[in-house]
Amino acid sequence: MIMVEVSKLTKKFGEHYVLKDIDFRVTKGDVVAIIGPSGAGKSTLLRCLNNLEKKDGGEIKIENELLNTQDKKSLKRIKMKMGMVFQNFNLFPHMTVLKNVMIAPLKAKKDRKEIILERSKDLLRKVGLEDKMNSYPSQLSGGQQQRVAIARALSMNPDIMLFDEPTSALDPELVGEVLNVMKELAEEGMTMIVVTHEMGFAKKVANKVLFMDGGKIIEENEPIRLFTSPTKERTKLFLEKVL
Repeated sequence: MIMVEVSKLTKKFGEHYVLKDIDFRVTKGDVVAIIGPSGAGKSTLLRCLNNLEKKDGGEIKIENELLNTQDKKSLKRIKMKMGMVFQNFNLFPHMTVLKNVMIAPLKAKKDRKEIILERSKDLLRKVGLEDKMNSYPSQLSGGQQQRVAIARALSMNPDIMLFDEPTSALDPELVGEVLNVMKELAEEGMTMIVVTHEMGFAKKVANKVLFMDGGKIIEENEPIRLFTSPTKERTKLFLEKVL
């Protein structure tokens, strides 16, 4: 099943094109890593997928349904199919960890509070933070906060998870705990699109890698091929610097 289909996607800020004619597909269970230099358009692409940035041209389909920004009802329904994890956790500082995870489904879903409470606790167990349920974000490390953010995104039962450089704001020793949670999600079959600078994750966990530069997808391939024998010179130059 095709989960995400993007065709001729363009986005510009003023006269500057940030995305130019982007085409790609994501099928159910894919883990797609998007790599490339800063300013390549990676995060903007991710933000266009859930309408945090409005596209200027092209089409985005989520589970074969057109992302139509004019139809507010269908837009809301489609956006609920996607969970997003940002670089900077974005947790509510005045709420406990448990309440941070519960708040979105409490507002958006019609499930009973007891059901949402139990699911939220299960999700915190899943990310290894059962003992931090009553803590506040300021009492957690960056890695713990990001794991709470992942649990919060999962609380809406999304079909697709979007990760925008989820480890870039973390101290190096905390990166592994977040990547391990993401790896477990991938092993469970979650469809994921991950903008990342973590080449090890892209190599080992992704089944497809997109290399972007200058607002375009320069190369797309399975990890072993893209990392060991890239076909485009620009990809080779990038990999020589980061590997």
